[in-house]
Amino acid sequence: MQIKFTEISPYGSSYEVQRLESLVTQKDFVVKSPFSAQCTLKRKGDSKVEMHGRLKTCISLPCDRCLATYDVAIDTEYQILFETGSSDSWKVKELECTLPDLDSIVLDEPVIDLDDVLRQQLYLSLPVKSLCSEQCKGICPQCGVNRNLAECNCANETPVGPFAALVQLKK
Repeated sequence: MQIKFTEISPYGSSYEVQRLESLVTQKDFVVKSPFSAQCTLKRKGDSKVEMHGRLKTCISLPCDRCLATYDVAIDTEYQILFETGSSDSWKVKELECTLPDLDSIVLDEPVIDLDDVLRQQLYLSLPVKSLCSEQCKGICPQCGVNRNLAECNCANETPVGPFAALVQLKK
């Protein structure tokens, strides 16, 4: 959904999004529960728009250690400032970057792609390290068994390979 700055009220315009088409085609995760996003856009002059809102859904992610899928509930709030500027204004801003500048997005034209912004906010709310549990044992690198589901005897065997002598030195 493309929203022009001129369509936004100075008192605020509210939007509710129930489906993002860009999430249907991606392969990083699976959306399990209905996607829900509410946002309010408020114009701050001719060249600035403030956006704040909330994003809720439940997604299924693969664990980084054992590759089993698990569900993650996403419930995040966000606040972004969109602004348009001339080609000279960004050069001046680059010299000094303050904390509020990190939440600002400079646009080439006064149009906000709401679907893209919500998709980015969803990706930003994903965990950095995707683990099914803190006690996840992962996959055995030698036999490939999931150590959470079964035990293997690979750790007791002596390694065979060009670096096996180095392992013995370490002990």
